[in-house]
Amino acid sequence: MTRYQVFRTAHITGHVFWWVFIVAVMLAGGITWFSADKPTDFGWTAYTPLTDLPRRYVDYLPSDGFDQMGPLSLIAFCLLVLAALVEAVAVRRPLAGIITVAVPFVAAALIWCALPRGHWNFYIKPIVALPIILVAVAIRELWERQLAPTVTDT
Repeated sequence: MTRYQVFRTAHITGHVFWWVFIVAVMLAGGITWFSADKPTDFGWTAYTPLTDLPRRYVDYLPSDGFDQMGPLSLIAFCLLVLAALVEAVAVRRPLAGIITVAVPFVAAALIWCALPRGHWNFYIKPIVALPIILVAVAIRELWERQLAPTVTDT
């Protein structure tokens, strides 16, 4: 493959996995890769009657197997970063390559701050979270579509 073909393949792959990552994170309710779910502690189960524990109706519903959005978002993010690395190597410009690889991490950090399931230290209301998520998407899209260097087909 030529350098141009490698670049275009990585560029398109990056776009695809960026949107898979965004949709999976939104469906998961946030970036939950670090196991920051709020712990539920019912005390010592040897001394607690388990029949008195609160149960939700959805706990009894069978899973359809497609509710694993957290791991799917992690896989999509890893493939996005891999595509950014390939794109950075194909461009052969160190500063632009560093920015190309750093942009997904900056966008993911903003999304992590905006959505509640990845952390429990603070809560951002949805009306405030929306612009933060849109800024994260805009940062990545602006870099990839306008500012990032390209490789010409020569």
